[in-house]
Amino acid sequence: MTRFEPEPRLLNRNFLLYMGGWAITAFAYTGVMGVLFNLFLLRLGFGAEFIGVLTGSGQLAWALCALPLGIYVRRFGLRIGLVTSALVQSLSIAALLSVEMLPREVWPAWLFGWWIAAWIGASAHGVSGAPLLMQVSPIHRRREAFSFQAVMLGIVAFAGNIVAGQLPTRLAPILNASVDDPAPYRAAMVLVPIAFALAVPIWSRLKVTPIARPTSLESHDRQPTRLLVALAGMVFLQAAAENGLRTFFNVYLDQQLLTPVPVIGLIGAVAQAISVASALLIPAVLKRSGNVDTLRTISLCVAACMAAIALLPSLAVAAVGYVLVTALIGIAAQARQLFSQELVAPHWRTIASSVNNVGIGLGWSSAAGLGGVVVGVAGFAGVFGAGAALALAAATSLAVFSAQRRRGAPPIG
Repeated sequence: MTRFEPEPRLLNRNFLLYMGGWAITAFAYTGVMGVLFNLFLLRLGFGAEFIGVLTGSGQLAWALCALPLGIYVRRFGLRIGLVTSALVQSLSIAALLSVEMLPREVWPAWLFGWWIAAWIGASAHGVSGAPLLMQVSPIHRRREAFSFQAVMLGIVAFAGNIVAGQLPTRLAPILNASVDDPAPYRAAMVLVPIAFALAVPIWSRLKVTPIARPTSLESHDRQPTRLLVALAGMVFLQAAAENGLRTFFNVYLDQQLLTPVPVIGLIGAVAQAISVASALLIPAVLKRSGNVDTLRTISLCVAACMAAIALLPSLAVAAVGYVLVTALIGIAAQARQLFSQELVAPHWRTIASSVNNVGIGLGWSSAAGLGGVVVGVAGFAGVFGAGAALALAAATSLAVFSAQRRRGAPPIG
């Protein structure tokens, strides 16, 4: 077995290669596609209920494939997991954008099939990224490494949001179309499969240690399993709370508040810029409060923001609430990843990452899939109000988890 030697420097070769691919793909997917894809679907003639179910189907596939892909990554390695992810997402998103070449009656099936495939690819990245970051970072600087990742995400997503807000209006005249047509949005999102294709040669150059095999299957390995089951439940509640806003915010602005596309892009960009500042605080916040207390406080703040958006249908309230929630989610995402990785021994890390992704994926898919139905029944206020309630439930579960751990009791069972 190859002996694992911790990296002596934070900005080492493997770390920079991973972050390079991460920056390119996050710019395109989170920055550009995050703003434009739902607007593209609206202009294809689909409504909020279809968008919710489509989004949820991909996120459910992400969750269901997390554990099998965790086993795949343990078998073939973290580098192969990342390269597989980039290849699958590049091909799937390119296919998604070609939907208008087909007869209209097959559009829904085509979109569902390739959207699910794209999220399966994303799941491969989800189970590989955190363990790789743990491996390529110096042990004493891992919180800084996860903070660096969050800062990078905020910067590139900010740039992507700005670009996404401008591209449709600039491309529309070139394409002899208007911003009410799907063509400018499709053309802008061509950047996304290209970005994932560019990540393939970057991540192919990674040189990482094979994942260690467990030396024992005694009680040492049973306790992490119980902790991770508890973690998955908490993550489910947090993710479900967050994703109602993630999925329907742009649709809410476009359909109910009649917000111009450049303004939607600007709000997203400001949210990402604020998330950069908040990401810089991650090491200090986690050192002072710990993972669990940080996550509990974030859930309470998310609940307050989503309640305000639900109760006050105003562009200003929606924008401020979305910016704050985006910044808080950025901290929460890194805290969840780091917490799940620090709970377990190295040979458990891909499984821990998989379990974390199962909780996130099930929460996201539930919020997106049911959210479209809720919009039809209770409007957008119903979705955001439900998110506030779920965030409160997450805070409560984290308080119980923390109390049980202080007493030395197992969190479940």
